[in-house]
Amino acid sequence: MNNNILKVHSIFKKLNVGNIKILNVNQNSPSIIANSNNTKSIKNHNYSSFSNNNNNNKNEINLVQNKSILSPSLSYKGNKLSYTTSSNNNNNNKVEEIIKSTTANSGSPFTPLNVLHPKLVGEKLYSNETEASNNQKEFKAEISTLPNGIRVVSKQTHEGVCAIGLYVNAGTKYESHEDRGLFNLLEKMTFKETKNNSTSEIIRELEEISMNAMASSSREMINVSLEVLRKDLEFVLSILSDQIKSPKYSEEELREQIEVCIRNYEMITNSSSDQLMTEILMGVAFGEGGLGNLVIATPEQYLKITRDKLLDGLRKYYVGKNIVISVTGAEHSQVIELVDKYFGDIPYTEKDTPSEDSIDSSIHYKGGTDASVAGTIHKQHLKNQLQLLIEQQQKLTNDNIDSLGKDSNGNVEEGSDEIKLLNLEIEQTKLSIEQLELQEVKESSWIIAFPHSGLSTVVENKDIINGLVLQSLLGGGSSYSTGGPGKGMQSRLNLNVVYSSHRVKNCHAFLFVFNKVSLFGVSLTTQSGYLQDGIELVLQELLMLSKTITQQELERAKRSQKSQILQNLEMRSVQCDDMARHLLSFGSYKSPEQICKLIDSVTLDDIKKLVIKLAQSNPSVVSIVANENEPILTAEQYLQIVKQNSSTLFK
Repeated sequence: MNNNILKVHSIFKKLNVGNIKILNVNQNSPSIIANSNNTKSIKNHNYSSFSNNNNNNKNEINLVQNKSILSPSLSYKGNKLSYTTSSNNNNNNKVEEIIKSTTANSGSPFTPLNVLHPKLVGEKLYSNETEASNNQKEFKAEISTLPNGIRVVSKQTHEGVCAIGLYVNAGTKYESHEDRGLFNLLEKMTFKETKNNSTSEIIRELEEISMNAMASSSREMINVSLEVLRKDLEFVLSILSDQIKSPKYSEEELREQIEVCIRNYEMITNSSSDQLMTEILMGVAFGEGGLGNLVIATPEQYLKITRDKLLDGLRKYYVGKNIVISVTGAEHSQVIELVDKYFGDIPYTEKDTPSEDSIDSSIHYKGGTDASVAGTIHKQHLKNQLQLLIEQQQKLTNDNIDSLGKDSNGNVEEGSDEIKLLNLEIEQTKLSIEQLELQEVKESSWIIAFPHSGLSTVVENKDIINGLVLQSLLGGGSSYSTGGPGKGMQSRLNLNVVYSSHRVKNCHAFLFVFNKVSLFGVSLTTQSGYLQDGIELVLQELLMLSKTITQQELERAKRSQKSQILQNLEMRSVQCDDMARHLLSFGSYKSPEQICKLIDSVTLDDIKKLVIKLAQSNPSVVSIVANENEPILTAEQYLQIVKQNSSTLFK
């Protein structure tokens, strides 16, 4: 048998909505998946050294960005731009000499990179020798812990801008069935009114000083991050402290944010988006509770969240042992002093604060299959909403039946404005259901994921590093791309899956990183009716990788992974986020140099072993198809394929 050919029996099934079962099993009609081993480059989507690709809910404030693009000869004075020229004739002569020499030698009007730019001649880059010396230093991250358990990590930089982040070890994995949606709402209530400042005052002050302000929540963390000038560091920490210690959480603002969360839920469920697929996948992989909790709750669950529940969640989880404050662009001693000033009175813990270890010990990978027709979740939500509206209508009508008149036909009149608005909402909901049923869906999506080591294991082994390299090696892409370096145009999944047919819309490898356990997998979207063929192409690349991978591919993937990490860590916010995530996950910080060394140590044998380990794992499979006649592949059928080809894959 040719080792590069994977034989898969035709065991794809058609979706039987509401009762998943395998159909059309034909063991006598094998289909051969063509192999293409023209594999060259990679694609990576990591935004830090360890990126959790779950789509976090983000609460962004559009703040004024204090940026101006001025040419070297322009200066900004008040509200006016003025043009200035140097009065130093000697400098002007040097400028002319440099311009003449560089353009004469190269034939180009631009200054070479190895020559001092003419505009910098005679300029002092630093105010004194001490500042110049400091700007030649290679700063390292420093970590301290306050008496109340708050951990502080900071790293000085050469710039006068700070990135500040407040990170809390809290997220949807801590939520019980009774308080689902709690942390999503806590995130949305960030930058809202406190006992000391109104919402408008907070927003106005942040708009004046901040280049970026954002709050986000995920399964394992809530964070608030800002970027400001170094002089505003203390003010920002005072604002963050006030948000924790003196929130007001007015009923009006709470209702507004609940409505925002419900609209987000409807927007996500009314599609087969990547975020919806991810949310369903987590439920399949981990079941109910823990990591299986969706980042988005249902409208009914949001409506149960009260102001008292928010305050109780803040008291219980925003404690010293759960908090990490990360800062870039400031001296560590200064950061420690300010954090102690504004956060030093926060208690280490509360009696009812859950332990992360106790939560993680209850999280177990399960695996399995979930399949549905596109729009089913949103349609069910609308039907539930319609039923509630009808019940409200009946209750209001019964309560007011005596006060309502009758028309000429003897029918009860609509009565109050409240009833009229309710009737209008019922009609709109019915119309939405009808439109959804008539909507034509043209794409089908499929995800397969396997359990992998969590981020906390990086102190013991390099499993998570191997996963990052494998993700880069498989890469991916979409049917529409502008191309360009670093987009993975030559990666395996892009060349051998996306480029194999115009019916494949996108395909990419992913690694969802969590503290104790991660998920490695492949996502696929095709035109309706082509999902089965796309899945066969994915299986060919994934399962046969251990037989076809080359050293050249591995080295290219490692270089790409390092390049992406170092490039992204150039951003202040990413560096700030990276340091905090390390502390929350395994209590220390691994520098970019250490991570790059671990990447360099990955061998061909490491990747082969990882591929075989993943291939033999019980997968989690999610399908959202255009119609119920679309053939899909379940977790059970995948395991059957692996068993049939074990002699080829694992010998």
